[in-house]
Amino acid sequence: MAIDLSPFIENTARLPSIPRVVTRIVTLAQQGEIDMQNIADLVASDPALAAKTLQYANSPLYGNEHRIENLRRAIVLLGLNTTVNLALSFSLTSSITEPRGSGLHYPLFWRRSLLAASAALELGRLAGERGLEELFLAGLLQDIGMIAIDRIQDDFYASLQSDQIFHQRVREYELERMGGDHAEAGAWLSKHWGLADRTTLAIANSHRPGVFAIGDRDGLFVRCVALSGVVADYIIFGETSDARNQLVIQCQRILEFNTAKIDTLIERMHDKIPEMEALFELKLTESPNQSKLLEEANATLAAMNIATLQRGHHKSSHSGAASLSKEERYDKTTKAFSRKFADGYIPDAFDIAVRTDRNISFALLEITNVKEIHKRLAEPDAIINEMAQVVEGTVRSGDVLSRYRDEQFLIILSGTSIDQAKMVCQRMYDAVKTLSRPSKKGPLGGVTDIGIQLCIGVATHGLGCEFRSAEELLNAAQAALHTAKLTPASPVAEFNHDAD
Repeated sequence: MAIDLSPFIENTARLPSIPRVVTRIVTLAQQGEIDMQNIADLVASDPALAAKTLQYANSPLYGNEHRIENLRRAIVLLGLNTTVNLALSFSLTSSITEPRGSGLHYPLFWRRSLLAASAALELGRLAGERGLEELFLAGLLQDIGMIAIDRIQDDFYASLQSDQIFHQRVREYELERMGGDHAEAGAWLSKHWGLADRTTLAIANSHRPGVFAIGDRDGLFVRCVALSGVVADYIIFGETSDARNQLVIQCQRILEFNTAKIDTLIERMHDKIPEMEALFELKLTESPNQSKLLEEANATLAAMNIATLQRGHHKSSHSGAASLSKEERYDKTTKAFSRKFADGYIPDAFDIAVRTDRNISFALLEITNVKEIHKRLAEPDAIINEMAQVVEGTVRSGDVLSRYRDEQFLIILSGTSIDQAKMVCQRMYDAVKTLSRPSKKGPLGGVTDIGIQLCIGVATHGLGCEFRSAEELLNAAQAALHTAKLTPASPVAEFNHDAD
């Protein structure tokens, strides 16, 4: 199901727009013959933009050793792409302000957006992505759809209140209310503004990095943008142990970073934040107790941390997942997480869900014809590997896919109700059923297509169906899987608590 875009199309006058000067700069930059003096003249026509451009050219963010006073020289040194992306970044952050009666917390929105922009840039540097200037802009605008939604329906986010600090909860709320999310709305707005296709693509998939492999065209770019939000959340949450654990897991999963690279990323973020604060005139590491929304969120986090200290087992289970070597962490065939990783991770994931009073779902996917696949296909691992990639493409960036047994995969869906989990599982099933490979030649030389036969069992811990431990929840998912195997007409089954 996708978001209904008709309210945006019919009410474009209510949506944020790019300032006219910046629109002219973008248009001029897209022409074949570029006159840098014309670009400089346009930038100079907006005194605030001109001042910011010079400020950036002379800041440690750019790293120029000599003081630059001439705007044209600054633009020549920065380059056209950097100038255009800076113009867009400066103009949008300064022109899009909070309207009266808005339910969206704009200070938090821009804090996260600017932190994500800086993180996207540093992730790109560490990962070897070339389009760094574009990464900054795409990281900044990945959540711009929230602004569009707020402008069309100004009370939309009001009921979330302090939950706005939990970005995944915001997205779940959007999916519940609209059938789509801010990434879809943001991609539409990006197209409406005429931004680069690559930027639009990254915005559209900012919560679905698994759709692209790292080696795909634009795959690394999209993954850097998607991961940048996790880095921003790590800073916003005060670099707690839980936030660190999530950051490590997602850095390893999305960009295959080792611990050394993650530590370098954090160090670079600490170095860049003061310059970003000066450039955009916004406090990015401000204590959350200055607003009611962030006070409430901070109280929640404090309670989480106290509970963590009260659980002596938490530290040991923490190290069991996050500190595994790369070889131990991943399944060699599919590159999904290994069972060893999952066994160390699921107690933490369940514990956090309980402490934050949120849902968590475990889904077990079983290939029921795995013996036939191994017997009749020349390269059985190829189709299983393809299946893992397809499944990863159907889940969110914060979800965890693990190969639990030779024929089973475990998917951990945080913050997901049973109805949402069943929808995701059905989407997995439908996507995997389309896969097939030609068999080895039979005794008579015949070749047939062999597909994947599967069933899925899912169980959810939440209101009305609570479990005492991660082990109990996993057993419930196993029971649901058994039910699915007994009912071929309904290959996706949920755990029935009443029948237990």
